[in-house]
Amino acid sequence: MFFQRAVSVINPLRGLLSTKSTVALAQNTITTKTVEERVGLPRKPKKPLTPYFRYMMEIRPKMLAENKNWSVNELVQNIARQWKAVDEASKKKYEEDYKRDQALYLQKRAQYESKLTEEQRENIQLMKETMAEAKEKRAYRKKIKDLGKPKKPQSPFLKFLNEQKAKNPHTPGSYQEWLSSNSAKWIALSEKQRDTYIQSSHDEMQKYREELIKWEKNMVKLGHVDVVRQEALLDIPPPKSSRKRTAKP
Repeated sequence: MFFQRAVSVINPLRGLLSTKSTVALAQNTITTKTVEERVGLPRKPKKPLTPYFRYMMEIRPKMLAENKNWSVNELVQNIARQWKAVDEASKKKYEEDYKRDQALYLQKRAQYESKLTEEQRENIQLMKETMAEAKEKRAYRKKIKDLGKPKKPQSPFLKFLNEQKAKNPHTPGSYQEWLSSNSAKWIALSEKQRDTYIQSSHDEMQKYREELIKWEKNMVKLGHVDVVRQEALLDIPPPKSSRKRTAKP
C-alpha cells in the first residue's frame, strides 16, 4: 500500500521529470532492501535528489499541512506550478547543491565499487536478474488476471482440504500438524467418498478446458499471443484475410 501511494505521487510528474529523477525520489521514499543488501552487503550510496525533487521534498509538508483536503494530483500540480514560478537565483542554488552532492556521490560510489570482490559483483548481478525475472512473472500474472483468464480448478485433495478448513477455521497447532492430520483423514476415506471429490474435480476441469480454449482463441484475435499456450497456437487456425479473392483470368 505504501509503495502504491509513493508511485501515485510519482506518476503525475513523469511528464515533467526524467526517469532518473523519478527513480531517485523512489529510492529516497521507499525503504525496501537494495540489491546489495539482499546479498548481504552494505547499502550502496544513494543518488542525490535533482533540483526539482529537492524543492518538492522541502515544500510538500508545508503545502500539505495548509491544504489537507487536496488530492495527490492537486498537490503535485500545485508544487509543479510553484516550481515554475521560483526565481532563477533560487533555482541556481538548488542546481549548485545538486552538483556538489552529485560529485560527492560519484566519489563514494567509486570507493564502494572498488571494495567489491568479483564474487560479490557476480552475486549482485545474479540478484538483479532474479528480481527482474520475478517482476516479469508478477506482471504476467497481473496481465492474465486483467484479461480474465479462466482459473484452473482445485485438485480432489485440495478440495477436501479446503472443505476441512471451512468446517474448522480455527484449529490449534501448526500448519504442518493440521496438514498431517487431514492427510490421514483423506487416506481414511472410503473409495466412494474420494470418488465424490474426484468426480467433482473432473467435471470442473472439463469445463475449465472448454473455457480456456474459448479464451485463448479470443486472446489470439486481440493480439495477446504471449498469454496463449504454445500447443494451443498450433490448434488455432490463422485469421482469414478480409480481402476478397479476385477471380483468375
